[in-house]
Amino acid sequence: MPYVLGIDIASTRTTAATCAHSGDGWGTPEPLWLGARGPAAASAVFLDDDGYLLTGDAAAEAGLSAPARLLTGFHDRVGDDVPVIVGGERFPAESLSAVLVDAAVDQAAERFGEKPQHIVLTHPVGWGSFRRDLLRRALAEAGFPRAALVAAPIAALHAYLAPQGDVTAGVCEFGPDGAVVTIATAGINGWQPVKTIEGVDPGEAIGKVFELAHGAGVQPQALAGLVLAGEAPPVPGRTPCALFASSDPVLTVATGAANIAARRDLPQPAGARSNAVATVETTLLPRVDAVPELTERPERPPVDITPFPLPERTGAAKLLSRRKPLVAAAAVVVLAATTLLLTLTTREATADKGQQAPPASSTCAPATPGPATTSPEGRC
Repeated sequence: MPYVLGIDIASTRTTAATCAHSGDGWGTPEPLWLGARGPAAASAVFLDDDGYLLTGDAAAEAGLSAPARLLTGFHDRVGDDVPVIVGGERFPAESLSAVLVDAAVDQAAERFGEKPQHIVLTHPVGWGSFRRDLLRRALAEAGFPRAALVAAPIAALHAYLAPQGDVTAGVCEFGPDGAVVTIATAGINGWQPVKTIEGVDPGEAIGKVFELAHGAGVQPQALAGLVLAGEAPPVPGRTPCALFASSDPVLTVATGAANIAARRDLPQPAGARSNAVATVETTLLPRVDAVPELTERPERPPVDITPFPLPERTGAAKLLSRRKPLVAAAAVVVLAATTLLLTLTTREATADKGQQAPPASSTCAPATPGPATTSPEGRC
């Protein structure tokens, strides 16, 4: 029997729902039993001594005796540069999420005897294109290249409300870290998130939806509805708009994902797809089967620089520019003459200091022999 599969991987638990096709069309989504004691299973992976991976509640139980080999919380780490390391093995976070998807597909195939025709996997509404692309590539490597990715609040809305007309609705997703509050609008492109707040106190989540709607110009009573998903607490009193909450709100997102997967094949006049399909596809990243490798940087082409004349100088600046060679020559001549003069002056001063004056010659003749005279001086 042909069927489709919707999967919701949350931070602590994983749920799934199937929608089978009968002769009259697609039926109502039904939960897929993943856990040991209920439809929800732990979002956990355990690496045993032989290198095999256990998933779900079996992994959580095995982790009680060997907690160092238990992996949890990895779905929130998709996009981190640091891989998850256990037992000396490195695992990208997105590959571990793909392991949970593979386990859910195996459970569905065991029940229906064949693999699903389509798979829709939800992701947190705050994920950007980079994280969605990483998860999509991991799913393709695991054998699910056609799996569709949808934001969890959008899937929750599809569990109860079809995107018909220009309306606004709210979603409250309750988890261990508080509530995620989202309002979305439906138009020609289907449901689209408008505003999201994370980490809201569960007791204030519903009031926060009405606050966001008021900020978007929508009165609380004008909302198409308010969908509760996850571990939703009891709602005290009445709400201004319709409130949608199943007996097990943990399955709401997976149920909506199965509805989306079933509507992907609904035939329309002239072969066109339904508005619901268009809604889903606008929230997805375009499929990339193979990542093209980066080629070498091409050589930079030569750059032609067109010369242009500088404006001609005027006045004194023009006269100075024309006389620059003459001024430079005159400066060189003056410098050479000054150097020569200083050199000659220095040499003359040095010569005067080195020569001594010759002794003066006497004009007096020595005394001639003869009779002694009374004068002691010689004759001049």
